[in-house]
Amino acid sequence: MLRQILGKKDGCQQNHEIPERERRVVEKCCKAVSKLEELNINFLALDFDLTTIDVHTGGKWEGTPDELASHIRPIFKHLIARAHAANIAIAIVTFSPQVRHIGSVLDKTFPEFGSRIPIRGRDRSWTYEGVGCKDGKQSHMASAAEELMTTNAGLQISKDSTLLIDDDANNIRTAFRDHVRAIWLNPDKPHRVLDDIDRLS
Repeated sequence: MLRQILGKKDGCQQNHEIPERERRVVEKCCKAVSKLEELNINFLALDFDLTTIDVHTGGKWEGTPDELASHIRPIFKHLIARAHAANIAIAIVTFSPQVRHIGSVLDKTFPEFGSRIPIRGRDRSWTYEGVGCKDGKQSHMASAAEELMTTNAGLQISKDSTLLIDDDANNIRTAFRDHVRAIWLNPDKPHRVLDDIDRLS
Protein backbone atom coordinates (compact mmCIF):
# COMPACT_ATOMS: atom_id res chain seq x y z
CA MET A 1 0.00 0.00 0.00
CA LEU A 2 2.76 2.45 0.92
CA ARG A 3 4.58 1.65 -2.30
CA GLN A 4 1.46 2.55 -4.28
CA ILE A 5 1.13 5.83 -2.40
CA LEU A 6 4.78 6.81 -2.54
CA GLY A 7 5.62 5.62 -6.03
CA LYS A 8 8.37 3.25 -7.06
CA LYS A 9 11.28 5.69 -6.98
CA ASP A 10 10.38 8.95 -5.37
CA GLY A 11 7.99 9.56 -2.49
CA CYS A 12 7.34 13.03 -3.87
CA GLN A 13 5.77 11.82 -7.10
CA GLN A 14 2.25 13.05 -7.64
CA ASN A 15 -0.38 10.39 -7.08
CA HIS A 16 -3.92 11.53 -7.72
CA GLU A 17 -5.42 8.15 -6.83
CA ILE A 18 -5.15 8.79 -3.09
CA PRO A 19 -7.40 11.14 -1.08
CA GLU A 20 -6.45 14.81 -1.21
CA ARG A 21 -5.81 15.02 2.54
CA GLU A 22 -3.45 12.05 2.46
CA ARG A 23 -1.69 13.42 -0.61
CA ARG A 24 -1.01 16.66 1.28
CA VAL A 25 0.50 14.66 4.14
CA VAL A 26 2.74 12.78 1.71
CA GLU A 27 3.89 16.05 0.14
CA LYS A 28 4.68 17.59 3.54
CA CYS A 29 6.61 14.47 4.55
CA CYS A 30 8.61 14.70 1.33
CA LYS A 31 9.38 18.33 2.08
CA ALA A 32 10.44 17.41 5.61
CA VAL A 33 12.78 14.70 4.37
CA SER A 34 14.27 17.11 1.84
CA LYS A 35 15.00 19.44 4.76
CA LEU A 36 16.73 16.63 6.63
CA GLU A 37 18.86 15.92 3.58
CA GLU A 38 19.67 19.62 3.23
CA LEU A 39 20.93 19.67 6.85
CA ASN A 40 22.85 16.40 6.39
CA ILE A 41 20.72 14.67 9.01
CA ASN A 42 21.10 10.95 8.35
CA PHE A 43 19.67 9.47 11.56
CA LEU A 44 16.06 9.85 12.68
CA ALA A 45 15.38 8.64 16.23
CA LEU A 46 11.69 8.31 17.07
CA ASP A 47 9.98 7.80 20.39
CA PHE A 48 7.13 5.26 20.21
CA ASP A 49 4.31 5.86 22.72
CA LEU A 50 2.36 9.06 21.97
CA THR A 51 4.82 9.91 19.22
CA THR A 52 4.98 7.29 16.48
CA ILE A 53 1.67 5.93 17.77
CA ASP A 54 -1.28 7.92 19.10
CA VAL A 55 -1.68 6.09 22.42
CA HIS A 56 0.45 5.65 25.52
CA THR A 57 0.74 1.95 26.30
CA GLY A 58 2.69 2.39 29.52
CA GLY A 59 4.71 -0.58 28.33
CA LYS A 60 1.71 -2.80 29.07
CA TRP A 61 -0.12 -3.22 25.78
CA GLU A 62 -2.48 -6.19 26.14
CA GLY A 63 -3.89 -6.22 22.62
CA THR A 64 -2.38 -7.79 19.53
CA PRO A 65 0.47 -6.24 17.54
CA ASP A 66 -2.01 -5.78 14.67
CA GLU A 67 -4.26 -3.74 16.95
CA LEU A 68 -1.29 -1.67 18.08
CA ALA A 69 -0.23 -1.12 14.46
CA SER A 70 -3.58 0.54 13.80
CA HIS A 71 -2.48 3.33 16.15
CA ILE A 72 0.55 4.43 14.10
CA ARG A 73 0.06 8.06 13.19
CA PRO A 74 -0.39 8.53 9.42
CA ILE A 75 2.31 11.20 9.35
CA PHE A 76 4.83 8.68 10.65
CA LYS A 77 3.78 5.99 8.20
CA HIS A 78 4.74 8.36 5.42
CA LEU A 79 7.68 10.08 7.12
CA ILE A 80 9.38 6.79 7.98
CA ALA A 81 8.78 5.36 4.50
CA ARG A 82 10.09 8.48 2.78
CA ALA A 83 13.10 8.78 5.11
CA HIS A 84 14.00 5.17 4.40
CA ALA A 85 13.72 5.80 0.66
CA ALA A 86 16.16 8.69 1.11
CA ASN A 87 18.65 6.42 2.93
CA ILE A 88 18.11 8.15 6.26
CA ALA A 89 18.68 5.67 9.10
CA ILE A 90 15.78 5.21 11.51
CA ALA A 91 15.51 3.84 15.05
CA ILE A 92 12.83 3.58 17.70
CA VAL A 93 13.97 4.83 21.11
CA THR A 94 11.51 4.12 23.90
CA PHE A 95 11.18 3.47 27.61
CA SER A 96 8.72 0.65 26.86
CA PRO A 97 9.95 -2.90 27.52
CA GLN A 98 7.59 -4.33 24.86
CA VAL A 99 10.24 -4.38 22.15
CA ARG A 100 8.86 -7.53 20.49
CA HIS A 101 5.44 -5.93 20.12
CA ILE A 102 7.01 -2.81 18.64
CA GLY A 103 9.06 -4.94 16.25
CA SER A 104 5.91 -6.72 15.10
CA VAL A 105 4.24 -3.36 14.50
CA LEU A 106 7.16 -2.21 12.36
CA ASP A 107 7.20 -5.49 10.42
CA LYS A 108 3.50 -5.19 9.67
CA THR A 109 3.58 -1.51 8.74
CA PHE A 110 6.84 -1.56 6.78
CA PRO A 111 7.20 -5.15 5.52
CA GLU A 112 10.09 -4.31 3.19
CA PHE A 113 12.38 -2.84 5.85
CA GLY A 114 10.71 -2.77 9.28
CA SER A 115 12.84 -5.63 10.58
CA ARG A 116 15.96 -3.54 9.96
CA ILE A 117 14.87 -0.66 12.20
CA PRO A 118 16.73 -0.94 15.53
CA ILE A 119 14.59 -0.67 18.65
CA ARG A 120 16.04 0.44 21.96
CA GLY A 121 13.68 -0.06 24.88
CA ARG A 122 13.73 -1.16 28.49
CA ASP A 123 14.01 -4.85 27.73
CA ARG A 124 17.60 -5.33 28.96
CA SER A 125 18.65 -6.61 25.54
CA TRP A 126 21.29 -3.92 25.09
CA THR A 127 23.77 -1.79 26.97
CA TYR A 128 25.65 1.36 26.09
CA GLU A 129 29.25 1.33 27.25
CA GLY A 130 30.31 4.61 25.66
CA VAL A 131 31.40 7.73 27.50
CA GLY A 132 28.57 9.90 26.21
CA CYS A 133 25.49 11.16 28.04
CA LYS A 134 23.24 8.39 29.32
CA ASP A 135 20.28 10.54 30.39
CA GLY A 136 16.94 10.70 28.59
CA LYS A 137 17.10 8.98 25.21
CA GLN A 138 20.79 9.73 24.65
CA SER A 139 22.10 6.23 25.39
CA HIS A 140 19.25 4.72 23.38
CA MET A 141 20.24 6.79 20.35
CA ALA A 142 23.95 6.11 20.80
CA SER A 143 23.41 2.36 21.00
CA ALA A 144 21.11 2.33 17.97
CA ALA A 145 23.59 4.45 16.02
CA GLU A 146 26.37 1.97 16.83
CA GLU A 147 24.25 -0.88 15.45
CA LEU A 148 23.33 1.04 12.33
CA MET A 149 26.93 1.97 11.60
CA THR A 150 27.96 -1.66 12.09
CA THR A 151 25.33 -3.01 9.71
CA ASN A 152 25.57 -0.26 7.07
CA ALA A 153 29.03 0.04 5.56
CA GLY A 154 30.14 3.63 5.18
CA LEU A 155 27.39 5.10 7.37
CA GLN A 156 28.71 7.67 9.83
CA ILE A 157 26.29 9.02 12.44
CA SER A 158 27.16 11.93 14.72
CA LYS A 159 25.30 14.25 17.07
CA ASP A 160 25.18 16.81 14.26
CA SER A 161 23.54 14.31 11.91
CA THR A 162 20.91 13.11 14.41
CA LEU A 163 17.33 14.24 15.01
CA LEU A 164 15.17 13.04 17.92
CA ILE A 165 11.37 13.37 17.84
CA ASP A 166 9.67 12.77 21.19
CA ASP A 167 6.53 13.83 23.06
CA ASP A 168 8.44 14.02 26.38
CA ALA A 169 9.87 17.50 26.86
CA ASN A 170 12.43 16.19 29.35
CA ASN A 171 14.01 14.04 26.64
CA ILE A 172 14.05 17.03 24.30
CA ARG A 173 15.80 19.22 26.87
CA THR A 174 18.35 16.47 27.54
CA ALA A 175 19.06 16.16 23.82
CA PHE A 176 19.57 19.93 23.55
CA ARG A 177 22.02 19.88 26.46
CA ASP A 178 23.94 17.13 24.67
CA HIS A 179 24.01 19.18 21.45
CA VAL A 180 21.59 16.94 19.54
CA ARG A 181 18.78 18.37 17.42
CA ALA A 182 15.37 17.45 18.79
CA ILE A 183 11.73 18.29 18.15
CA TRP A 184 8.96 18.07 20.72
CA LEU A 185 5.84 16.44 19.31
CA ASN A 186 2.62 17.85 20.70
CA PRO A 187 0.31 14.81 20.97
CA ASP A 188 -2.69 17.08 20.46
CA LYS A 189 -1.25 18.62 17.27
CA PRO A 190 1.09 15.97 15.86
CA HIS A 191 0.95 17.31 12.29
CA ARG A 192 2.92 20.35 13.39
CA VAL A 193 6.06 18.22 13.70
CA LEU A 194 6.45 18.41 9.91
CA ASP A 195 6.43 22.21 10.03
CA ASP A 196 8.95 22.08 12.89
CA ILE A 197 11.25 19.94 10.76
CA ASP A 198 10.99 22.48 7.97
CA ARG A 199 12.09 25.21 10.41
CA LEU A 200 15.23 23.37 11.53
CA SER A 201 18.58 24.99 10.96
